Amino acid sequence: PNVDFYSGVVYRAIGIPVQMFTVLFAIGRLPGWIAHWVEMHQSPTKRICRPRQIYTGPPEREFTPIEQRV
Repeated sequence: PNVDFYSGVVYRAIGIPVQMFTVLFAIGRLPGWIAHWVEMHQSPTKRICRPRQIYTGPPEREFTPIEQRV
């Protein structure tokens, strides 16, 4: 189990409502998310996130209704 498992046990033990667990997990991650965002915008040539993906598959095809499919 990761840290969220144990923090969930502690949250429950101190009486925090279960509906708030996800919010509390996210609040703990916010500083990291914000730091990554700031780094990404301060250095546009340095990619710390996935570059945009370009679809290279077959071209768009016409839709065939289910009744007409083989």
